[in-house]
Amino acid sequence: MKITTRTVAALAAGALLAGSALADIRIGVLMPLSGKGASYGQHQEVAMKMAQQELEKGGIKGEKVQFIVYDTRGENAEAISLTRKLIHNDKVLAIIGPFFSAETEVAFPVGVQGKTPIITASAAKPGIATKNRPWAFRNALASDQMNGLLIDSWLKQNPNVKSVVILTDVKDAFTKVDGQTVFPAILQAKGIKVLDNISFQTADIDYAAQVTRTKQLNPDGIVVAGLYNEGGNIVREIRKQGLKQPVVGALGMSEPKFLDIAGPASEGTMVVMPFWPDNPEPRIASWVNEYKKRANVAPNNTDALMYDTVFMLKNCIETTGVTNKEADLAGDREKIRGCLEKIKFNGVAGPIRFNENGDAVLQPTVLQARGGKWSYLR
Repeated sequence: MKITTRTVAALAAGALLAGSALADIRIGVLMPLSGKGASYGQHQEVAMKMAQQELEKGGIKGEKVQFIVYDTRGENAEAISLTRKLIHNDKVLAIIGPFFSAETEVAFPVGVQGKTPIITASAAKPGIATKNRPWAFRNALASDQMNGLLIDSWLKQNPNVKSVVILTDVKDAFTKVDGQTVFPAILQAKGIKVLDNISFQTADIDYAAQVTRTKQLNPDGIVVAGLYNEGGNIVREIRKQGLKQPVVGALGMSEPKFLDIAGPASEGTMVVMPFWPDNPEPRIASWVNEYKKRANVAPNNTDALMYDTVFMLKNCIETTGVTNKEADLAGDREKIRGCLEKIKFNGVAGPIRFNENGDAVLQPTVLQARGGKWSYLR
């Protein structure tokens, strides 16, 4: 188990005395910094460090802030054990993470059992927070909240699409639900025929057979339910085999990295996300520029949502009477949970609040790949 810790100031030895103030205000963070999807976690870490640097100016309630960051490696077992460690050993006030839907599904119940607010800033599988109320929150849009708008925009631009083939990553929990449940239901409701649902798996290298089968079926359009790496390689193979059909992709493909992997083959691909990095609003543009300086790449929606989540927690800690005393830890966690239920926050991803299911209410944005960049459609 790889463990990394990022602190605004070093821990003071012996600071945890019964009933005394905790050494710092402690916030736990779970992200994949190695292994599956390490690029996602590393980019979220940049956003977290940006928030951390801002908090150095005055902390929270004037107190120093410690982010206790653990690397889940994208593994469910790690997510479970590290969530327990944050709650019971590290005594954090709240937890941000995990990243992937599968690990979030198993970590959220641990947060509920430990009566600790736990907020994913990325997992998009529908129903994850709903099953783990009232302690679990999702500061991200579930795919069923976004894909209807995406398909509407795609069909408006491609009115001749009457049939599709769906290519689905069945190993990843989020993309599996997207490809086998969410997209088919939306398409069928709009009278679009699904000719086949062809599977692949995260970390596959060769997609020739899946694309050849798609070519044989000759659909009017192609839906790819995959993450950025696999999605990028599939789209490259689609164009390599000469298929000209319009492509629409799942949320996991809305990364700048997808554009790098797919290259010119990405042109025209449509995706949806809760954050548009080329938004010209000065406050957002300034944040994006600072992120680019640090990461050498544009931020994606999970980076913006990580940053916003930190400051939502700051708001709740400062406005609800949190004492940050060990004897008051259970009550402090309850105060933060109650605050999140009612919060109305304007972040870099736009206005955010949580509905009764613990899901963020955000405005999704449809983007299209044009000239190697994601361009705004609606």
